[in-house]
Amino acid sequence: MVPEVAQVLAKLLQREHFTGPDDYVFTGETGRYLDGSALRRRFKDALTRAKLKPLRLHDLRHSFGSLGARHVAALDLQTYLGHADARTTARYLHYRSRSGEAKRLADAFQVAQPKPAEVEELQP
Repeated sequence: MVPEVAQVLAKLLQREHFTGPDDYVFTGETGRYLDGSALRRRFKDALTRAKLKPLRLHDLRHSFGSLGARHVAALDLQTYLGHADARTTARYLHYRSRSGEAKRLADAFQVAQPKPAEVEELQP
């Protein structure tokens, strides 16, 4: 599990109620299922408090899929996203970089810095 997510979930376990293994993470006041409109309302309030631009919950799912495609196998990503059809997961795979491509591109835009040995050779 991603360490930041683990920390937040651990903090949720410190709340007074609804910490059982079968309890929902995001609950209403009674610990029951939080309906979609209430979850969206809480999400929008959190975005406002954090001074973030407006996002849809689905945008987070797409970000997860796009970033995950860079680091995990397609079959694993399909499982994480809960896709029954690999073709659905395939729409995220275009975000996968080819081996070393990003580093090579970044290196192409770096200003060449002489190595210490080269600097010594240039000095009289």
